[in-house]
Amino acid sequence: MLDYLPNRVIPVLMALIVWLVAGSANLQVVALFTDATGPLALYGPTVLLAVAAVCLFAIRSGTDNRASLAADVVLFALPVAIMALRPPWSDAVGPVWGVALIWAVQLFAMFLLLPRRDWDNEYAMQRLFGMTIGVFIVLYVLLSWDGVGFARFMGSLSLFAVFLGLLMVALSILRRWRRTAWVVAAAVVVSMVFFEFQHEAVYRNRVPVNADNYASADPFALWLFDRADADYYRRNRMPYPVILAASEGGGGYAMAHSYAFLSKMTERCPNFAQHLFALVGVSGGQVGNTLYQANLAPTNPAQVSQCGDDAVSDHAEYLATDHLSPLLGHLMFVEIPRKLLFLGAAAKGRTRALLESLNRTTADYAGVPDVAYSDHFWERSPEGGAFAYQLNGKPALVSVTANVQTGNRFVFSPFAFETLAETSWEFFQGSGDMQTGTHTLVEPDLGSVTLASASFPWVTPSLRFTMRRGFNQFFDADPDDLPVDGTDLTGAAVEHAVNLVDGGYFENSGAETLSEIMASISHETGTYLQRDRINQGVGLHWYGANDDYAHRAFASVDGCDSLEARAVPFMQDGVEWGPCEMPFFVVTVLIRNTPQRPQSGAPQSFLRDPVTTLLQARSARGELAIATLEERRCGFGESCALTLDTVGSGDPNPQIYAGMFQSLVDSAAQELPLGWNMPHPKVAAIGDWVVPRAEVCAQFEGFEGATDFETPYSENALHPKALDLLVKRNCSHLRQMAKFFDATQMAKALEWRP
Repeated sequence: MLDYLPNRVIPVLMALIVWLVAGSANLQVVALFTDATGPLALYGPTVLLAVAAVCLFAIRSGTDNRASLAADVVLFALPVAIMALRPPWSDAVGPVWGVALIWAVQLFAMFLLLPRRDWDNEYAMQRLFGMTIGVFIVLYVLLSWDGVGFARFMGSLSLFAVFLGLLMVALSILRRWRRTAWVVAAAVVVSMVFFEFQHEAVYRNRVPVNADNYASADPFALWLFDRADADYYRRNRMPYPVILAASEGGGGYAMAHSYAFLSKMTERCPNFAQHLFALVGVSGGQVGNTLYQANLAPTNPAQVSQCGDDAVSDHAEYLATDHLSPLLGHLMFVEIPRKLLFLGAAAKGRTRALLESLNRTTADYAGVPDVAYSDHFWERSPEGGAFAYQLNGKPALVSVTANVQTGNRFVFSPFAFETLAETSWEFFQGSGDMQTGTHTLVEPDLGSVTLASASFPWVTPSLRFTMRRGFNQFFDADPDDLPVDGTDLTGAAVEHAVNLVDGGYFENSGAETLSEIMASISHETGTYLQRDRINQGVGLHWYGANDDYAHRAFASVDGCDSLEARAVPFMQDGVEWGPCEMPFFVVTVLIRNTPQRPQSGAPQSFLRDPVTTLLQARSARGELAIATLEERRCGFGESCALTLDTVGSGDPNPQIYAGMFQSLVDSAAQELPLGWNMPHPKVAAIGDWVVPRAEVCAQFEGFEGATDFETPYSENALHPKALDLLVKRNCSHLRQMAKFFDATQMAKALEWRP
């Protein structure tokens, strides 16, 4: 008996892993148990682990007495017993008789194997090891062939169970083959330390004609001066609302939050998307932004419609799609075997597996477009011309990532703006142009840019972006090295690379990037179009825009030498519109998690304190960025609109004046997992409370229609008690945002301002 436990290390390890997973407090793991996906559901992994335990029992060693046999029966039956008894797995797999039946079959199989032991049978060991490798190969082929459909059929828990079972059986056999085990162990160490996969972004060609370029005019000016509903605001002497939104990171729940909020606001307020200039996104928030933009039709109506009471579309089924199983399946049965066998990276990595899953949707939804990144915002006119690239009528997607080498923000944007971050606009300038090195002809695709913002090692790897172009003597050579006789200087092609990860490593809210965009477009001399008096043809010409530019925001531009935009710092009525001038007001919307309250200090920990501090400092960085945004709107030290809704300011519409709004979820109270498999009930709850129905908000309607935050919670309320304050705040911000599309209601709201 002294050597019993050393000889049972592997089954003890298997039982311990199942114990830790089955009772994990991680919300994504809990969600897998309580809302399992795939036909195999929860009994699938139970059966798979039972089979693995029986295989381990068949090749057990050193059981020559009754005490050892009895201990073996208990030990090898532990994994299934844990699933039957340890919450949340035990709570999810009910009724208990289902697990009990599987357990009984396992015990019966073990009873039949009691008289025999294949540990000393070399042929049996080789056969079982061959079967183990064969199952790995079959799963490798199936997951390489259909990594989305088959993985979803299996489900995350079944994939985990079969991987764990195969691994334990292989380790048990290798423990007997000591020399082979040492070789395998050495290969594992070498592959993990010295054999790294390089996950490169995917690139798309743009139109390879040097004369074709983006419009050299300010993209914001081109967008603003072409708003077809501007006349409504001119007639009502209101500045034109320009909406900038930032979607916070948070994996699957952030994706669901941003998509649900933006799509429901678009449905309730028909002009909402028309006023969206840019969507800043981090991590899951960027994924949600991209999916929303992909499913949005270009819109620019001349008529302004008031917001409705409800958004009837239900996107819960779409947002609850299992994206975790394809990710896990590719990691465990494609990437790990290829790494251990030194085969190099697969044709598609985990990032592309996740993208493929996002694109495997029902016919009612569009996936991430397979286009060069900038082509989500720009489109090339069929007529061509000097400024062939024009805006396509959809909001810009600004993706925030973090540079692994520098630790700084790396921002992908289809337009240039003043920022302290590294930007794709500068990094990829000249990429692919082997002659002049001035035009961007090759770009990463939109999928790579989107998922770079959500690349959170080790779940998804960092992505490598490379810029290549030909040598340009004016860009790349020292001026002192240029030949004095005027001949051309040649040199090697230029190549730069950057490794990018989740933008949440630097700042998770997106508020810092949004703040910089707001400051750039609000600059006094930042937004205008100048009349081109040299290249006159039919109609008016503007520098940087083709002849067919419509400038629909102006009734007539015949007497205008330039079109100018004027930023209005605070929302007010009675704003004058000049014949060649367009006043605008920036509205910011933060799509985010409820801010954490300061907590009392926990017991000190020598090991955990450094890591905890780093993680909490990252979260605090987002709050600091939001505070900086408030200072830019309201001035240093001012109490700004995000906190005025609950402090009794006396103004029934406190957010309108500064134009700062937010849509909130509470990941703790709602138990929202970070992973890529969101339970349907959780997604449905997000959709219900981020843009609440009119009847929900009517429960606490007070003076002048304002949200009364003092209304006590009622047992007959239409929302959960734990979300009482959150729902009230979302109702308040929704009601005030709707006033930007109703001049009469806006005028009444502004009467409260001096």
